[in-house]
Amino acid sequence: MELFKFAKYPFMAGAKEWVKKEKIGMDEILFDGVYERARRRGVERVMNALYKGKINEAPLINEIDCMMEIFSYPIARMIAVAVESDYVLRRYALAEAKKAYELLKNEEEIILKEVAREFDIDISNDEMHFSVYLKYAPHEPKWKLVNRELRNGYVKIAKHEIARILQEAIKNKIYNELSFLYAPQEVKNIFREEILKIRRRIIKTEKMKGEASFESFPPCIKNLISAIKSGANIPHVGRFTLVTFLNAVGMSVEEILKIFSSSPDFNEEKTIYQIKHITGKISGTIYSTPKCSTIQTWGLCFSNENCKKIWHPLLYYKIKSRGK
Repeated sequence: MELFKFAKYPFMAGAKEWVKKEKIGMDEILFDGVYERARRRGVERVMNALYKGKINEAPLINEIDCMMEIFSYPIARMIAVAVESDYVLRRYALAEAKKAYELLKNEEEIILKEVAREFDIDISNDEMHFSVYLKYAPHEPKWKLVNRELRNGYVKIAKHEIARILQEAIKNKIYNELSFLYAPQEVKNIFREEILKIRRRIIKTEKMKGEASFESFPPCIKNLISAIKSGANIPHVGRFTLVTFLNAVGMSVEEILKIFSSSPDFNEEKTIYQIKHITGKISGTIYSTPKCSTIQTWGLCFSNENCKKIWHPLLYYKIKSRGK
């Protein structure tokens, strides 16, 4: 059963030791036809992370399935490193951590404790020392220490919450490890097409962003900004639309925060949290800008002649920016 456990949680030290005992070198994994399945799965892990934000589960029916899953993990790590992008490293680390979370929240307590020990986390009696809790707790209101039951320095924590804590620990571990790795030239050669595909996607995204041009904003976005600057309160859906749009065109959290600072009910801490949640900085999900039809339903549309045949605010921005 150890093999199945390592296949599910390949970041564990035991998985690395198992690979060493098998005495299967990296050259074999990269070039031998026997491990073609592991190489395909390694690519899939990275592509899932980049395009979906989560890694699909692979069926683990027998030992061969487990072996291929274990070997796919170091391959995926090397591909992520070979792209030479911090965005990819963070995206991949988060996706692996989310995959582990989905499994851990349904695991028996003995497995939870074993994984927790990998990070020197003691979860005896469904409690966790507050110092460890603060280190890994998500930056969300319900996780704030003031909202938790604290006794003698220990925080009461439910099973599914332990899994969420471990998600943060796994994400940090994987990202920190990848930040100091270097991909061998063989990896760059073998997975050249995949690496180039990922790089092209990143470049395309960055071109879409770049420096935001207010003159190219669609009327609905301009109106929302004007309303805020005039001291008016805009509805939640208006704030959501504005943040998703500004994030998509490349504005930073600080720049978006500055726009909202004119709101009459402005609360810096709360606004930062909402912006970071919507932009995926703390939630892991980057929310998309609503389509024009949705914005119209919400009563936020202020269309003009230039909006004809436009179905999305970002399309308007893209066309206007090109014209400019």
